Amino acid sequence: MKIFTQLFGDLLAFVYHCFDRIVIYGYLSGLSRPEQVVHFFRNVVGVAVMDKEVFSRRTADYQAWVEAFARNHRLPIEWAEKGVRKEDHVLPSQRRMVGDDAYGVYFIFKSMEQGPSFRVSAPKYATKDPNYRILARQRSRLRTTTSTSVTKPWARW
Repeated sequence: MKIFTQLFGDLLAFVYHCFDRIVIYGYLSGLSRPEQVVHFFRNVVGVAVMDKEVFSRRTADYQAWVEAFARNHRLPIEWAEKGVRKEDHVLPSQRRMVGDDAYGVYFIFKSMEQGPSFRVSAPKYATKDPNYRILARQRSRLRTTTSTSVTKPWARW
């Protein structure tokens, strides 16, 4: 993101919601396919056997990182309230950031949503690879984290 901002920073002017989904489904779309998830965990992370605990541990590490980021940057992190528009809820914080001519993340929401995930299961019959597991896409109720940020204004053409 830093390189992107360095290259195009003077052309940016918008409030950016939900960076994680945009990155995963746009830039890292391979991580939405089971075979690519297996490749990532085996060859990049170094996990030999995929199981539910691998996903749970990765999720817990990410949630802890987000909470530490919020704490270290003194950012509010709250559960989204049902029936309240997120944009309306963060408007005072957004106006304060814009008024201070500040840029970056200024608010983090947590929420529960339906979304894609993976189910891990051992094959019914033995395979040549003892670490082989079947990953299948499914929809699950997930805890999501949405960061809201202000970026620099667009340059006038």
